[in-house]
Amino acid sequence: MEPFELIVVGKEMVAADTVKLRLQRADGGPLPVAQPGAHVVLDLDGRVRRFSLLDADSAPAHYEIGVLRTANSLGGSHFVHDRLMVGDRLSLLAVANEFALDTGAPHVLLLGGGIGITPLLSMALRLSAQERSFALHQVVRDSSRQWPKPPSLQMSVHIGRPGLDLRKLLAEQPAGAHVYVCGPTSLTNAVRTASRGLGWETHRIHAESFGMAADARDAPLRVTLTQSGLTLDVAPGTSLLDALLAAGVWTSYECRRGVCGSCLTEVVRGQPIHRDTLSPGLRVGGMCTCVSWAVGPELELNL
Repeated sequence: MEPFELIVVGKEMVAADTVKLRLQRADGGPLPVAQPGAHVVLDLDGRVRRFSLLDADSAPAHYEIGVLRTANSLGGSHFVHDRLMVGDRLSLLAVANEFALDTGAPHVLLLGGGIGITPLLSMALRLSAQERSFALHQVVRDSSRQWPKPPSLQMSVHIGRPGLDLRKLLAEQPAGAHVYVCGPTSLTNAVRTASRGLGWETHRIHAESFGMAADARDAPLRVTLTQSGLTLDVAPGTSLLDALLAAGVWTSYECRRGVCGSCLTEVVRGQPIHRDTLSPGLRVGGMCTCVSWAVGPELELNL
């Protein structure tokens, strides 16, 4: 699709550090149809960012997205919270879906960590409309961060990870159930571990992560590229992919969230800290530079 302009027609705080935006096409034309789990790619004053859609409609009059203010933001979330106003315009670059819902599953468990609830709300609304079997759960750090419960949906809320026994929750699901989890990598990895321990087939586990998330334990990295001979010093909080692109290195990428695997790069030397949602088999010998880090101080990549 060709990019076009959206206009902000609504902005409201819905939880601590969380705003909901309502966007319409600036020229009054139709918006692209989006299925549950889809996200929009927006140009925020030169910053390209992806946001999950809160609803999916066959003929959408508007899009709604949720945006969390993050401490390690590279500017996108702060721009939305502090500078973006009703009446401002944004460029819509694409509508994509790498987290599509399988409505044929006998039962669907939807599990969102914090702002990760947003794509799951669109799934829940679709499943509810089709009278399919599903359960919706949200895990939040504290009650102030809870996304408002839609009036037409049942949603269980868990305050803090200790308040949720993942293995027990998964074990209680009907035979053949699928789970959709979106949120911090720690949550998606915990779901994968618990489901494997219960013997769930991998095709029944669907995960989407937030993308680059710095950890307080991350140390600076000196990254050496074997093909070009280039050496980069990368500070925690900056993704390896962004550092590579800033240095003019050609490397493949797409989703920037550790989902698609396009940026998977061979590791020549070093110990990756995997923060993607790829299967363990795909990670062997490589790492997703968009979200993953490494045990410092040295990392060597085949680029």
